[in-house]
Amino acid sequence: MKALSLRTLGQAYLVVLLLLATILSPLPYSPAALVLLTVTLLLFYRSRYPRLRVAITLATMFLLPLALEQLLGYLADTGLLSTASLSLGVFALMPAQGIAAIAALPAIYLLDSGLKESTQSPDPTGELKPGRSVTATTTSLFVSAFVMLFVSIVISSPTLFLTSAILTLYLLVVLVRVLGAVPVLAIDMPVIEKRVIAGSTTDIDLRPVSRASTRLVSTIVPIEPWVKAWPMSFSLDGTGAQLLLSVTPPLAGPSRPQVRVSVVDPRGLVRVDQVVEPVALHVIPRATYAEWLAMRYLEQTGTRGTVVSTAPEPSPMPKRGTEYFDSRGYQPGDELRRVDWKHTVKLNQLTIKEFVEAGGRTVIIGVNLSVSDTEEADRLAFDLITTALTLAQETVPTSLAAYNHEAVILTTTPIDPREMLKQALALVNSITLVEPGGRVLQPADISRLRRNIVRLKEATSQPAQQLMQILDFEYQAIEEAARNHPATLALSRATERVPPPATIFLVSRLNNDAEAIMVATEKLSRRGFVTIPLETTR
Repeated sequence: MKALSLRTLGQAYLVVLLLLATILSPLPYSPAALVLLTVTLLLFYRSRYPRLRVAITLATMFLLPLALEQLLGYLADTGLLSTASLSLGVFALMPAQGIAAIAALPAIYLLDSGLKESTQSPDPTGELKPGRSVTATTTSLFVSAFVMLFVSIVISSPTLFLTSAILTLYLLVVLVRVLGAVPVLAIDMPVIEKRVIAGSTTDIDLRPVSRASTRLVSTIVPIEPWVKAWPMSFSLDGTGAQLLLSVTPPLAGPSRPQVRVSVVDPRGLVRVDQVVEPVALHVIPRATYAEWLAMRYLEQTGTRGTVVSTAPEPSPMPKRGTEYFDSRGYQPGDELRRVDWKHTVKLNQLTIKEFVEAGGRTVIIGVNLSVSDTEEADRLAFDLITTALTLAQETVPTSLAAYNHEAVILTTTPIDPREMLKQALALVNSITLVEPGGRVLQPADISRLRRNIVRLKEATSQPAQQLMQILDFEYQAIEEAARNHPATLALSRATERVPPPATIFLVSRLNNDAEAIMVATEKLSRRGFVTIPLETTR
């Protein structure tokens, strides 16, 4: 409240002086004083522009003494100054230039207050300059003071020279104090050790400690894209601060992720940039964690695992149940009451809701053992083992269709879920790293492609027929490539041993098998098989 009162008094003091300068000073000082007076009054009632207030205060510091000097000269010429100086004591011995410069001293306090209000968090996108440096604000203030010093010498203005010298002295004193209060390493960040599974997200509490003897305005920005910090901007004083660091480390990521911390003093004159490593991560591969879970389950169940009976009797289509499982395209003979109107409108295609009896479906795990890097290998092993483990815990009859980019690796009939889990653990050793031959952004939609061909066949125009031939050529090429693909062969062999209705859990990165999967699953859906890519179940 006291600081607010001093600031208000200082602003009122400058307003009075600017008003006097506007009324009594000669040209060109009178119009300039009027402009500064108008802007000062506007900023007095609107405090949303602290940086503009600093600039106006700085301009007032340089203009006001010059206007007051002219005003005092006018009073001296009229004899009013000699009469008034009798009651001014020591000021009667000072020249008009000194009185004019001293009269503008309250602007120093307003400038200091404005700098504190306008200080913002350091820009995290700027160039990293480790260590301590002066900010653009400091440079601008010193440049303004030195320019005015030079101008005062050129125009031989003692008043302007004295005012610029006072401002320069103030800046030097404040800068020296700030440099003494803010060390080169302004932040201490205690290192926290954390165990985390690769690809999983964990939150870590950080408690940065300030080594400065003044308040710091701080910004924290993680350098690694898989690290996030909240809040990014905060104030740091003797009590410290509490931050939240969220990490989702990849398998090949660094174990000590770096974060950039930038701080400035309360006036925004000095900036310190640091790169710290607040966390020591012990990253556990997903596959290792999944294997540990599977081995623990096998040890706990022992020989008590129940042998699962064979699959249900064959039937041409899934039986009607009470539990919603999935939506699929319309097929002749489907009941209209099973239409999924929401998806029909969204996809512009007649879609049918599919219901099953709880626990009534056999599951086929289709897995592509070809990956492009170690990160994908780790994710694939985790997905395969956890899928088999979940089905084993639910005692769901399970079959397996494993393949890579060259051949079918293994297909089975529905077997004991515990044995299936052992098979999954063994298959992890068959994961193959393959150099990617190309990148497919989006596989072709076989159903949509076939519908477009049918529609174009009904058209009689030559462009439509040409487009139909192009699409038909694409469709035939995809069919031909998919016919002998290992994915097609593996799923065909597995579904021959598992009568519908059944569900195919597809564990694949959809790299070399994307189009073959689209063709095979589209045909299998007509027989009553539902395919669920594992990504859609998360």
